[in-house]
This record gives sequence, structure tokens and C-alpha cells, in this order.
Amino acid sequence: MNSAGGTRKVTVLVQDLQRLAVGLKRNQRYPALEHLLSKGRHFHASAESPDHFRFRLFGVEPDGELPIAALTRAADSKQNPAPHQYWLRTDPVSIWADMARVVMTSYGLADLDEFERNEIENTVRSVLLEEGVHLHADHMERWCIALTEPLGFSFTPLEDALGMDMAELMPEQPESLYWRRIMNEIQIALHSCPVNVRRRRNGMREINSVWFWGGGFIPDASRHRVFNTVYSDNPVTLGLSSINDCHMKDQNQASVVDLHEDGKSILIDWSTRLRDPLVELKSLDRLAKRLLARARNENMEIVVYCGKRNGWRYDRRAGRRFWRRIRSLAYICNSQFPE
Repeated sequence: MNSAGGTRKVTVLVQDLQRLAVGLKRNQRYPALEHLLSKGRHFHASAESPDHFRFRLFGVEPDGELPIAALTRAADSKQNPAPHQYWLRTDPVSIWADMARVVMTSYGLADLDEFERNEIENTVRSVLLEEGVHLHADHMERWCIALTEPLGFSFTPLEDALGMDMAELMPEQPESLYWRRIMNEIQIALHSCPVNVRRRRNGMREINSVWFWGGGFIPDASRHRVFNTVYSDNPVTLGLSSINDCHMKDQNQASVVDLHEDGKSILIDWSTRLRDPLVELKSLDRLAKRLLARARNENMEIVVYCGKRNGWRYDRRAGRRFWRRIRSLAYICNSQFPE
């Protein structure tokens, strides 16, 4: 992963690129992004999940469940957890029940005001305190708790749990009964929480449960400093950057990236934040345009990873591949290299 000699290497991870391109028509074009991917050399880069891929980029190969919670704590608290602390994500979620099943429909507190968020947080905090567990809510949509001992089982990752029947999601090990009970008590407390009473009366979604997942200890740093500078808002990437002493910048700074002070190895982890995929793709195209301009004038390699399977490598030699036809983003993502 380290850049050799005078070559600058910019790695761009766009986890949702293929999803953003799903609804595109052939006449909706993004010239810089399409040039980068059409002229670049395609290669396969398989990983179990996008977060597994992030670990691999940093040269970290974890055993078993990914320690997402410990990295989240490092990212949101701006300090690395002690090696002996076992962390577990405890995220606020919405569940919906019918006569046959209970389904997790969404997570986070994005549509609540500050007062409502505090009320939900304090309700969950009070239940956990009765169990001697302290809730760390450094970020409004991702919470963590620290345990003295690791769990002997794992919970389904949050993104995978959405839309699934809660009965199928719950671990079956006997020791998981303790966490089922805590979850039930939190659900009871949240049901009568004034915020949810008002939202229920107004036909709005309730924040009526939490989901435990991502347990683990903070991993060791990689043997080599893989990236000098990292642009990201993703908690896993930020946590990995923290333990590897990378210089960290907000993702929104990447669209105006200058690179002069960023070192020879740079990571841009682009997480989709907007509901409008066309706006998101325009921002990505502006980023690609700036990177291509630099690649034409200096010894620089651009590596783009899409999702968890496909990658493209671009340098000045790739730019001279005049025989390679420029394809639309819709074709590249949905026809040529489908997930």
C-alpha cells in the first residue's frame, strides 16, 4: 500500500457507486468519472463486506467479527480505547410489528430535534445504568457501551439486520438471553417515553428499540503507516486512521482536495450522504476531474474501489490508452461489472 519513490498514490473508495448508478439513463453522463473508469485498468478486489474491505486497505486482517464498536468509539471520542476494553454498538432503531413478525425498519435519530434526541438517549441510558453499563453517545446516531468481558456470540451487523424479522436475528446462545432481556426493557421504556407517545399520536416513526452489534477490542495498528492523509466521515475508516496516526480530514474537503500537504499516500473514503444520487454523482465527478488534472501533470496513481468487488487503476499511461472507448457510468457499473 505504501507509495514508492516519488509516486503519489490516491486511493478512492466509493462504497455505493453501483447503487448510485442503478437508475441512470445512458444519456446521463459524468465525463471525468467515466474517463477514469473507462481508461483505467480494471481488477477484481473481493471482500466479504465494505467494512472488511476498509480493514484490508489499512493492512489489518481481523479474526472473526469486525470490532466496529471499538473503532466507532475511537472515531467519535477522538481517543483510542484501552486494549482491554470490549466495545459493543448500541444503536437507536425503529421496529414495526404486525400479527406475524417484528421487523427493524430504520435506525438513527436524524428526524428528531435536539430535545427529542436527548430524551430518547436518557431513556436508554437509565435502563443500561440499572445493569451497571454506561452508554457512550458521542454521535447522535451511533452509540456504544464498554464491557469488562467479550461476548461469546455475535449480533447481525446493523445494515444486514434492516428489513429482517427480529425473531430470526436474535442469537440463540443461552448467554444471549441476558441481552434479549435488556433489549426488551429498553423497548418497554421507550414505548412510554413522551417523545414516542407524541410521535405515535402524529403517525410518525418511533425510536422504540436499540440494536447491539459490532463487538470487539480495538485492533492493533498495521506494521506500516499505509496512508498519510485520510478524507472520510465513515466511523470505521476514521477509527482505523486514528490507531494508525493518519492525518484526518472531513469528507467534504475531498471535493476541493489540493494534495500539496497530504503526503504521498492518500485515502478518500466517499460515503453517500445525500438522498439524491444525481447530486452525489456530480460531486464525485468534480473530485475525479481534479484528480485527473493532477495525474496528467505529475507522477500519480489513482486507484478507485467500487463496492466490495471491483477496482480500477489509473495513471498517465492509462490516460494514453486512446483505443479504450469512454463508456457511460450506467454501462460501467450495471452492465460491465455487476455486483
